[in-house]
Amino acid sequence: MKAGEGMKARIYKNALGLILGGQTLLFGLFLLFHKDFMETKGAYESFTNVMDDSHAAALLILIGLMYILCVLFNWNKLRRWAIVAMSFIWLVFFTAFLLREIGGYPNSGWIFTSGLNVAIIYEAVKEDFE
Repeated sequence: MKAGEGMKARIYKNALGLILGGQTLLFGLFLLFHKDFMETKGAYESFTNVMDDSHAAALLILIGLMYILCVLFNWNKLRRWAIVAMSFIWLVFFTAFLLREIGGYPNSGWIFTSGLNVAIIYEAVKEDFE
């Protein structure tokens, strides 16, 4: 088998993982360029306002890029940790979006992040990290 065929097969086999990593990376870039996206006034502002700062954006970019590289280069030991980190950060964003909804800032972010987290958990359960 040629080296290129192995990479192509990994991309095809792990398309969901690449999509999840790519979405995480892109949302991190979005937050980097859209300051105060999560700005909220009210009971939960200390939590939700932190979710769109440059630290959160950098974390999303790092985790997304790391997961993509793990899929492409078959770094399975690191990939296990990366998918756990990705699930955790999206769970935190789900909580932030849900708290914004409860605090009177209607948004659909909590719906999308919950679905994304289910997809990440599905990827973690079905994937063979050997």
